[in-house]
Amino acid sequence: MKYLNRLYISILKVVKVFLNGIKHNISALMPQYRANIKRQQRTLEVLSSLSYRTGELKGYLRLVASSVSELLDLDWAIVTLSREGFGGVAASSIDLGDAAEQQFELHGTLSESVMNSGRCLFVENTSIFKDLGETPEGYLAYLGAPLRLPNGEIIGTVCSFNRRPRKFTREEMSLVEIFAERAATAIDNYNLYQKQQEINLALQSEINDRQEAEQALRKSEEQLRLIAENLEPLVWLYSHDGKPIYMSPMFEKVWGIPVEQWYEDGSVCLNAVISEDREMVSIAFKNLFLDSSSYDLEYRIIRPDGGIRIIRDQAFPIIDKNGQIYRVAGIAEDITHRQQEQQRTIKAMERLSEIGELATTIIHEVRNPLTTVLMGLNYFYRMELPESARKRLTLALDEAERLKRLLNEILLYAKHEVIQPVPVDMNKLAMEYIENISSAPVAIGKQIVFEPMPESLIVFGDKDKLTQVLINLLQNACEAVPAGEKISVSFSSLTSSRQICLQIQNRGTPIPSDILPNLTKPFMTTKPDGNGLGLAIVKKIVEAHGGKLEIESSAIAGTIVSVLLPMDTN
Repeated sequence: MKYLNRLYISILKVVKVFLNGIKHNISALMPQYRANIKRQQRTLEVLSSLSYRTGELKGYLRLVASSVSELLDLDWAIVTLSREGFGGVAASSIDLGDAAEQQFELHGTLSESVMNSGRCLFVENTSIFKDLGETPEGYLAYLGAPLRLPNGEIIGTVCSFNRRPRKFTREEMSLVEIFAERAATAIDNYNLYQKQQEINLALQSEINDRQEAEQALRKSEEQLRLIAENLEPLVWLYSHDGKPIYMSPMFEKVWGIPVEQWYEDGSVCLNAVISEDREMVSIAFKNLFLDSSSYDLEYRIIRPDGGIRIIRDQAFPIIDKNGQIYRVAGIAEDITHRQQEQQRTIKAMERLSEIGELATTIIHEVRNPLTTVLMGLNYFYRMELPESARKRLTLALDEAERLKRLLNEILLYAKHEVIQPVPVDMNKLAMEYIENISSAPVAIGKQIVFEPMPESLIVFGDKDKLTQVLINLLQNACEAVPAGEKISVSFSSLTSSRQICLQIQNRGTPIPSDILPNLTKPFMTTKPDGNGLGLAIVKKIVEAHGGKLEIESSAIAGTIVSVLLPMDTN
């Protein structure tokens, strides 16, 4: 019995020692257990608070990095993104300043090892285990997980660093993988959002472009309709199968048929064409639809009131992007008055030609006896005469000579200008004549300043007639200024219109504005002893060369005569 009591007491002592040991172990593990529970609760709080908002990726990734650093009690955590062998920091738990914008080469880094393996990686001490890659300076422990998109592509890492060596548990590795998964999902959503935004912008831009195009088209159609309705030539339009689409209101004025009737029956136009022209018009109109040809015709129509009008009709097919005829359009114009005017002009020109021939005949008839009169007057001039008789004889000779010059200029003006074209260097021609006229009585005491062009100015024209132009214009300029005044002669090349411009400027008395437009008309002159044919002849010669004569006059610039001649580009 005593033995059993001692055994029982010994067992109780052993149990007490065992229970005290358990109690001590439990007391030692409780802080760590509580810390794990607290970290798990904090992890749940952080994960539940991680809510990605569309378009706000940077702040979300910064929260991921800060959460990893906080929950694992690490010194630093970052989210990296890689592309074509280079990486960049997308978010950091600490402020990196300008360094955050810098890129780094992935080769030889732990991030490269994580991305190549596609798995979570930890290194307790990188100063010992260097074969997996290097950490930033000052950090020894590393824990990283790959950022894997739903399609399996790895685009970066979640990396965490500690300044002291440290071991990592399976739970800590799983935690980093969870945050890496959240970050990858957010990045994928962001990329999808950006693509959707680009698609939306492209669609919106296309919609805007289409709306603007439709609005511009409607505006253009309205403008074209307004133009068509106010144009004197009428505009018409048929569909590809010959149905009437549009006819401008001018149709009723020209054809004398209501527009509504044309919309009901498009053949009313053809029916109004006189029988002699109808077949020609009908064939040309049909060919528009058959072989995509166009036409430009003149034909006659009979209006309902019996009036006959002459029509010029131009038509053409409108081809779509497939090369098929989409519409047939045309412009028709009543040219009756124009044709009549042309006939009147032709008759007037014929009459002028007859008058010119008559004037030439009369001048020849007058000039022959005038020559005899001049011979007689010159004979008497060589005789010894009283002073009073000599004065009368001199006056008679002057008037006879003036009449002779007038007859010669009328003859020159009445003649048809026949151009004998050869290449003429206007620079050289002007220089030669200016040297000659400088010693003439009309130019004595006056300064003629010529500014030649550095290059040759070639026109294809009649050298003698162009010389006549220079003679007339320079004599006029010299007669317009007193002694001591300057006359400027210059050339310029108008490359845009392929013309040469000769300008002769004098600062004499300006020509009145009411006289200026009539200066080139025959027998119009501002000089007491002028006959008014000089500028008329100049204009005729210039226009015969395909050129233009312009005259400007003002109190400031004086009188400027410009001669525009086509340049010989060959």
